[in-house]
Parts: sequence; C-alpha cells; structure tokens
Amino acid sequence: MFKCAARIMLVDDHELVRSTFRDVLNRMPEFDVVATVGNRKDALKFASQECCDLALIDINLQGELGTNLALEIKRLQPGIKTVLISATIYDRYVDQAIAMNVDGFISKRDDLVNFIKGIQTVLRGNPFYSKDVLERLAKCSKTGKPLKPLQTRRTVITPRQIEILKHIAKGRSKKEIAQALEVAVKTIDCHCDNMMKRLDLHDRVALTRYAVREGFVDP
Repeated sequence: MFKCAARIMLVDDHELVRSTFRDVLNRMPEFDVVATVGNRKDALKFASQECCDLALIDINLQGELGTNLALEIKRLQPGIKTVLISATIYDRYVDQAIAMNVDGFISKRDDLVNFIKGIQTVLRGNPFYSKDVLERLAKCSKTGKPLKPLQTRRTVITPRQIEILKHIAKGRSKKEIAQALEVAVKTIDCHCDNMMKRLDLHDRVALTRYAVREGFVDP
C-alpha cells in the first residue's frame, strides 16, 4: 500500500497496551513501530530527534491530556499525522480532539479490523473517527448528519442550560432550581425540555450521569 513502511510512534502509559498495539502493527509490512513511550516527556524527546509518519496517542497520559501532546508533536513535526486512542469516549474528549485538529480518534473498544482501517485511512490523508466517537457528535435535526463544523452535544446546550444541569445533578427539584435562579418553574421546564432534546437524554438520572461524566459536577 505504501512505498515504505509508515513510521509510527505509540504513546500510552500502559505497557501492556503499548506492547499489544506494537505487536499487532508490526505484523503488517506497511507499518513500522519505531518507538513506544509511556509519557509526554519521552514522546517529545523522540519526536524532536526522529521523524515519524504517525503518532498514536492515548488521550489520558498520567494526568496529562493527549490532545495537548498531539499539538506539541505537530509543532515539532508539521507533517506528522496524529491519532488519539481512548477506552472511554466523552464529549469533552471529542471536543478537545476537534479543537486540536487531530487526524483521527479511535476507540480502544474497536475491533482490530477497524483499528487498522483507521490508521490506514489517516495515513492516506483522510480523517477517521470510530463509531463511538461519531455517536458523540451533534446531529442536524433535519438530516441526521453531523453539524458543520464538527461539535458534540456538549457544545450545543446554552450556559443557562448548563447551570440548570448542574443543579439537577446535585439532586435539586425544579422548584428549588427555579427559586435559586429566580425564575418561574415553567421556565425551568422549558429549559429542561430543550436540553434533553439537544442531548438526546430523557430523564433526570441520564442528565445526572451525563453531568458527572462530562465534568460539569464532581462525582
């Protein structure tokens, strides 16, 4: 497929993940895993010394964001492709990936066929997002297609709706929220209805889980 094997750097803070991905990719002649590193410092050191075609980066690296590392590597090597990987796909992760203009985002829950397809797609110059990632994107109500520019459901709720979401996640009733925000209960009802439609969530439990998962409130 490629004239020369694509040089790949793996960045993940779990040794088992690094060795597994390395073994899988190196079984294919079109890939050459030239580095496996477990942290930002080692990744930047390698990227400053050796050229790669693609960097495969875990989004969580010992408390640091893989999105930031992807941007730093791009600055060192403007032509490199960056692909994020994660076992958990949250709206905030997808928004960060879009903001940092990464080339792909692959779920660790994907099968190997899709994992390989994603890397091949990016190396051809096309973006690739796993199904789990695509499901986080906000859709046009008329066509069902992702909004342009790409954004998640997290970005299409208003600041007022976020404020109400935080109250809901803290277990407060609509009456209590209305009193806290000094508005009518009907106003809270309207905001909740619109918010649930935009988030495609349908009850308080789902809203609470979403608020915790996306970092709007502490667990």
